[in-house]
Amino acid sequence: MFLSALFKRHIVSLMTLLLGILVLGGVTLIWAEPAPKTVPLGGSLDLELGDLGDPEGYTLKTVKTQRIYHFTRPKGWSLQPETSVNVTFQHSPSLLPERSSLNVLVNNRILKTISLGDANVTATSQQVPIPVDILKDHNTLAFQVDQHYTYKCEDPFSGELWTTLLPETTLHLAYKPQAIRPNLAHFPYPFFDTLNYGKTAMGYLAPEKSVSDQSLEALAVTATLLGQHINWRETRPFLANGNGLDTNENLIIVGTPTEISQISRLSAHLPVSLKDNRFYHPESQQPLAEGHGVLQLINHPTHSDKAILIVSGNTPEGVLNAARLLAQYPSNQLLEGNYAIVEEQGMGSPHPFRAWEHYTQQPGITSFAQLGMKTKTSRGITAPSLFYTLRKMPDLWIPGKENIRIKTVYSYSSQLDPTQSKLEVRLNGKPLASRPLDNPEGENQAEFNFEIPSPEFFTYNDLEYKFHLFPKKFDACHFVTDVHTWGTVHNATTLDVSGQIKAPLPDVGLLNDGAFPFAIYQDWSQLSFVLPENLKATDLDTLINVATRFGRNAKSRTGINLSLTRSNRLTEEIKKNNHLIVIGSTEENTLFKELESKTRLLIQSDSESRMTLSELEAEGRTQLASLNYTPDQGIVEELLSPWNNARVVLLITGKTAKALKRSSQLFGKDLWFNQIQSGNLLVVNQDGPKSLTFLKKGDARFIRPEDYSPGPKIPSWVWVIFAIFAFLGFLSVFRFFFSRRSS
Repeated sequence: MFLSALFKRHIVSLMTLLLGILVLGGVTLIWAEPAPKTVPLGGSLDLELGDLGDPEGYTLKTVKTQRIYHFTRPKGWSLQPETSVNVTFQHSPSLLPERSSLNVLVNNRILKTISLGDANVTATSQQVPIPVDILKDHNTLAFQVDQHYTYKCEDPFSGELWTTLLPETTLHLAYKPQAIRPNLAHFPYPFFDTLNYGKTAMGYLAPEKSVSDQSLEALAVTATLLGQHINWRETRPFLANGNGLDTNENLIIVGTPTEISQISRLSAHLPVSLKDNRFYHPESQQPLAEGHGVLQLINHPTHSDKAILIVSGNTPEGVLNAARLLAQYPSNQLLEGNYAIVEEQGMGSPHPFRAWEHYTQQPGITSFAQLGMKTKTSRGITAPSLFYTLRKMPDLWIPGKENIRIKTVYSYSSQLDPTQSKLEVRLNGKPLASRPLDNPEGENQAEFNFEIPSPEFFTYNDLEYKFHLFPKKFDACHFVTDVHTWGTVHNATTLDVSGQIKAPLPDVGLLNDGAFPFAIYQDWSQLSFVLPENLKATDLDTLINVATRFGRNAKSRTGINLSLTRSNRLTEEIKKNNHLIVIGSTEENTLFKELESKTRLLIQSDSESRMTLSELEAEGRTQLASLNYTPDQGIVEELLSPWNNARVVLLITGKTAKALKRSSQLFGKDLWFNQIQSGNLLVVNQDGPKSLTFLKKGDARFIRPEDYSPGPKIPSWVWVIFAIFAFLGFLSVFRFFFSRRSS
């Protein structure tokens, strides 16, 4: 593989500054920086305490304590002088104003000291300007109190010592959006900014008619890639219907100029010239060859703070090559400038089987360090909790009688009150175990063993360590909160899991667990999308939402190696080897007809029921679930593949466009997707999904890793022959030694 491109002439102040070529490992890249356009009018964002993590507000207790919040400055923002924090608070009426105060700090700089007296006992607001020159990408907002209720020796834990930050406290960020300087080296910015707030909105322009499978596959690869970058953050991918160039959002265009006519409307803005729906190589001035793709990143013509990414080529093969390069590491790290010509691009190197980063992979003992976790320390009487996220592979099956054993390695300071100090452990918000901190000399690398019942240990778990640190015989008149008291959890802590590697399938609930089993290979190399022959807008919308959602569960950096085909061109090889995601209405996607006998949807009061009550009784099967079906309900069903029992087929469908849209929304809305529970079928209504179980004997089974093994298996007869020869060899050795002893 190699890229080919050429530096574009760049004119500043009517003088030609630079024309050059960068060649690295067979890669030649073109970059250029267009002049900034007019910056649109500014805006503002108000973040309340709920947005910063405390929806109920926060109460500052004891003599001295603080609360710290983190906020960011998005890359595309120029913060304005109106930026401020409006702190709303109230405090104990017992506080002495001459000895009690509230400090407001940003990035450790005190911006305001507020005396706590009679004038602000009840809810009071004060606006504190924030100098924008002290702000950076990552910032801290802190509230510190120094509060006293007497001139004499006082109880530092008295209930009279409190100041409450009310939920109405607001961080006001005033900004002006800045014009974007397109550069592929910064991708995925500006489509995704790790510093941004709220949902990431991305519009897609994709062909609906006369479109190739390669361009559709490129669309799926691109959407999966952006979902991978966005990860756990909320996103709103959408299909830009009609005149999509008019949308005021970042835009991704995937397809050839023939497939997407809107590309020609951008010809005046494109760094790679377009004539008669064909791109021309900037060096040879000849049309791009078949299979050559082009990536172009430009400013939105009418919104300079937005960008348009064009993944294209003169042929569908070129479009797919461009998309593959964008997703393939490390080749994509060589991209530079606002366009690149892709001459040749294959599939990315395969991602190892079951190689999910920071997940417990196998039964046995795993340390926190092996899971990528760090040693953490908490200080003071008001020491914040230490949180660890424990993840296990979804196919690491733990029997109900087995417990998970955790050996916590911890340390704590000396001079603690043993009657009050302790280490408390919580799992997913529930108290689990505790240990007194009763050694007056403190302890280093002590061990604390406890168990977690297997029914309470899920794929994702929040393990919380809370140190309650109380100093021993403190001087109430000279009390210091957090100088000498501390507790540490070391990453030598281990997790011991007893279980087996197998997964009960089909189960749509596992979609919530890292998109298992579709993401068993993180590069999606055993996943194929199957779309109808005649596409509709709802099919493309569903493809974009599903690909984005699945991408948010993938961590591969080597490439995205999924495939896509139409139902009328689905090969036996793909059927046998891959997990399938079948999208479209039951009438449009012909694969539904082929799978109809395998589906288990029971529809009451519907002439087109797939399985009636009389059929259930004839099979001697009890009714597991029932459904009052209406045509506008979306259906998502998972079943074992009829072509390979180690693979599954996910059906995403609906009888009407409205029903299919709801199935699409299931993958687009975090709230809905997080509601998915175990079952083999989901019904999606206007309020979200409902999981149901329609399975008979033989519909479900445990799938083990060997079923997924991509390598060839040794036939059993080979092992029989090997055993025979081994036995004969053993007899020969035995006879040799026996004959020597006899002689």
